[in-house]
Amino acid sequence: MAGRAMTASGKIPTDEEFARASRVMEERARNLDRVREAVLAHFGKRYPLHDFFILDQRDVDFRAYAFLERDEDVEAMRKRGLDRELLDFVYEELERQGRGTDIDVALELDSHENVVARFEGDYSLRLRA
Repeated sequence: MAGRAMTASGKIPTDEEFARASRVMEERARNLDRVREAVLAHFGKRYPLHDFFILDQRDVDFRAYAFLERDEDVEAMRKRGLDRELLDFVYEELERQGRGTDIDVALELDSHENVVARFEGDYSLRLRA
């Protein structure tokens, strides 16, 4: 049992508890890769979309991160109301992938330019910020 993390109650989780937690995590991430691919395919040709990620969260069901090329692209997208179009598409795709309709998705817009300047181009650092 060496190397096992203790829970808040001070008990070491059993193999069964680890397996259950793993199944829950897998279910939370189910088909999010397909949502990502659909967004990139649909919007990548229409907007200066550099990358897109969607992750399960604790405060909302999912958080979608759309990274455009430049900071000015983010502002232009907001001014034209295209962020709402993107978010609507994400909801539709989540429903199409069997995630239901009673879900809460938060959208964050950012730029590749900002990730390079503030996070040395490391998206994993940006997604944790």
